[in-house]
This record gives sequence, C-alpha cells and structure tokens, in this order.
Amino acid sequence: MILWLGISLGASSLWLVILFVSDRLILQLWPPRRGNYATGIAAWLLTIAIYVGLIRTATADWNALDLPAWLRWGVGGLALSVAATWVQGRGILDLGIRGTSGWDVGLVTTGAYARRRHPQYAGQILSLLGLALLGGSLPAGLAAVAGSAALVYAARVEDRFLARRQPGHEAYRTRVRFF
Repeated sequence: MILWLGISLGASSLWLVILFVSDRLILQLWPPRRGNYATGIAAWLLTIAIYVGLIRTATADWNALDLPAWLRWGVGGLALSVAATWVQGRGILDLGIRGTSGWDVGLVTTGAYARRRHPQYAGQILSLLGLALLGGSLPAGLAAVAGSAALVYAARVEDRFLARRQPGHEAYRTRVRFF
C-alpha cells in the first residue's frame, strides 16, 4: 500500500511543482506554450498515476474506516463517482483530447464550459473523492485530497495563463463560475 500511496502522492506533488514553476513564470511547463504529443502523454501519465495509486491504495486498505455501506455504495462514493464520470467526460468532450493535453485550442466557452470554467477538473475532483469514499480508508482520502489540490491549483494557473493569452477570458471569467 505504501508504494501505491507514494505513486499517487508523488504524481500529485510533481503536478504541483510543475504548476508552481509555471505560475511563477519561471518556466512555462503547464499549460505549455505549444502542446505536443510529449506534453499530452506526460500530463495523462501523471493523471493516471494519481488514479492508479489512489485505487490501489484504497483496495489495499479496503474500508479500514468502517464506513457504512450506504455512504460508500449509495449517496457517497459510487453515486459521486458515476456523476463525476459524466461531468469529467463532458468537459473532455467539449474541450477535446488535444485541449486536455496542452494544445492551444483557444478559449472554449460552449457546452459544459458555458456553465463552469473547469468542468473537466471539477469532474476529476469529484471522482477522486468518490473513489476515496468507496475505498473507505484514510490513505485513500489523503491521495484524493492531494490529487484534488493539484487540480484546483491547475485550474487557477490555467485561468491566469488564459487571461494573458486570450483577450475574451476576462469577460468569460466574470460571467462563468470557477467550478
């Protein structure tokens, strides 16, 4: 379990470092100045590492918190994970795989992005929290919180990046809620 928790926390930490370096304009790593297959693969591998680490951690310490079944399988974990899949999937569909991988696709303001500025990240956060509830363990919760922190920071960094690059972003940001 320690290995998988380390993978999830390590991937979240690496995302946070990449975002911090980019946010401070030390080096524009994310979003990259020009997205390509390498940036897309790196972004998705880090995201997959967060999820795989969380899932493996949760299954290794399955329901150690002894959470009630109605919370894990009903209104909490399972329901949250299913809803999150729809929210995240819709965000990915509207932004496109290139947009989620760092390519400049302009300012997307239609579909799910007409109601929320970061539906893909909101869906990912919901799914991480849902998976942690399903797993019912403190280490799974820790992995979910770390991954969620990286995603919230990524959304903030991307907002600042878009404000610098996309003239219409300020009006969009005022009109459309964050999550």
